[in-house]
Amino acid sequence: MAVAVALTVLVSTGVWNPFPDLWAWLNTSGPVSDPLPRWQERLGSTPQTVTLTDDYVIVEHRDSVEALSRFNGRRNFATEADWSAVAGPADKPVILAGKLLVKGYQALDPRTGAVVWRDEEASAVWTYRDEVVDVACRTPKDCEVTGRAPGTGTKIWSTGLPGMGFVLFADNPELLGTQPIPSDRIADRHEPGTRPELLAFPIDGKVYVVDPRRSEPRLDPPLEPGRRDKIIVAGGRVVRSTATPRDGGCDVSVVALDAVSRQRVWPLPAGQHLRTFDGGGCDQRRLPMGTDSALVGLTIDGREQLIEAGLGEQVLLCAAGEHIVGVTNGLVLVRSADGRRLSGVVPDGKNPGKPKALWHRKISPEASAALRGTVVVVSDRGPNRVIVLNPEDGKVRKEVKSDAEVLAADDKGLLLGQRRDLGYLPFD
Repeated sequence: MAVAVALTVLVSTGVWNPFPDLWAWLNTSGPVSDPLPRWQERLGSTPQTVTLTDDYVIVEHRDSVEALSRFNGRRNFATEADWSAVAGPADKPVILAGKLLVKGYQALDPRTGAVVWRDEEASAVWTYRDEVVDVACRTPKDCEVTGRAPGTGTKIWSTGLPGMGFVLFADNPELLGTQPIPSDRIADRHEPGTRPELLAFPIDGKVYVVDPRRSEPRLDPPLEPGRRDKIIVAGGRVVRSTATPRDGGCDVSVVALDAVSRQRVWPLPAGQHLRTFDGGGCDQRRLPMGTDSALVGLTIDGREQLIEAGLGEQVLLCAAGEHIVGVTNGLVLVRSADGRRLSGVVPDGKNPGKPKALWHRKISPEASAALRGTVVVVSDRGPNRVIVLNPEDGKVRKEVKSDAEVLAADDKGLLLGQRRDLGYLPFD
């Protein structure tokens, strides 16, 4: 026992290392791709999120945030932060950062880390390209939600809320909207998007809908979902999905309401739903997948479809076994039933079952694909490759050998990550 303790002390203190090759392997890194990236940096810890802007790579760690130059990977600054997120347009971003269980946050310049503006009262923040939305509470039942200009913090709109449905001091807590389609080995997109037309806050069993475009943004009365209801907002509509247990299954009814009048605008045909069920029973715990303007759903015979949220129009109907793996304005990525073909198609409400295919590409059944910014990203297997395609014609912008995770991409370049290693590959 004494010998074991002595060996442990010697190894842990670095006095003697009996495994030099292993130690060297753990503390060095190989290239994340072949050909080599323009630059590769080893970070101090495995990042939680990575955001790509025109000039910066912004890395969120568990207890800090740092900004690197997009062009050479050099660190501009780093600071302690329990949470952080990026807001504003790609050419003029700000980093919002704060401490857990401490009200308020700071907006930082990614070039220098200087404080551009600050808030002292907010408990939760949502970050968008065109706005920062925060909520501050004077009492547990008296809160105010505010939209601000990302670059200055100037108030654009505000409205009252009777409390909040969560106790949270951080960024981007879940609201009642849609969720993006997930993809293996391709990280979720953290670049800020446009603020949705409507915001829906779950508070004490009710749903409060806010329309920032109106002089009085809060739309009363609040909606009260039943135990097996799911209420979300998309396309400027309030979408309500109701499930009723029947004969060992669930009867589902999905309708969209005008946000102001609450009159029905469109229903889904009987038996169609938005895949909001989680496990057995008729409880709807999931948010539907899609965007703020389009919802991914299932027909009564199990085929995936894309629904335009404003009018409820079916704009794409997949063949049996096909899957929608990406949605953006004017383009949908569809994977074949055998998983071996990826297609870029244009949704068409006049002929949803026979959409125009812009291109097709063979992929392996183990590959994953996603839309990131204005490019299509494929993480292929057998061999391990990362391929970036033009969305309009499917032509290859970049192809490298790599088994790294795709952390971010836009129309200019690609970020790959492997544990603590981060590499940037421009397309030109």
